[in-house]
Amino acid sequence: MTIGELAKAAKVSVQTLRFYEREGLLGPVHRRTDSGYREFDEDALARLTFIRRAQQAGFALCDVRELIELQVLPLEACADVRIKVNAKLAEVEARMQELLRVRTELRRLERACARAETRSDCPCPVLDELGRPKPSV
Repeated sequence: MTIGELAKAAKVSVQTLRFYEREGLLGPVHRRTDSGYREFDEDALARLTFIRRAQQAGFALCDVRELIELQVLPLEACADVRIKVNAKLAEVEARMQELLRVRTELRRLERACARAETRSDCPCPVLDELGRPKPSV
């Protein structure tokens, strides 16, 4: 299949596919047509699917590259992959905790806004709050 057909089948743009090629994530192209176009096979589509699924699971491209390398010896690599998955899970959980903290703070600021809306002589409480040092806990 051509690069356009592969991009369409993988639901990525041609530019994304070319980027993955430049980054060495797709592997070598095995065939060229008589007119010089690269021809991709089902293995390229499977690799693209792997890349996209790994990204959807939160892995960065550098992690994806390592996971691709570990595919060569899947049985021996399983422990290494598990370590990577557990590290990514810990990272996601930490980000979720941070987002929960941010949500709590934004809700507090929103409540301050709602209280201030009833008074026309009051300056914006959010701007006021953001300008003050955070109290020590």
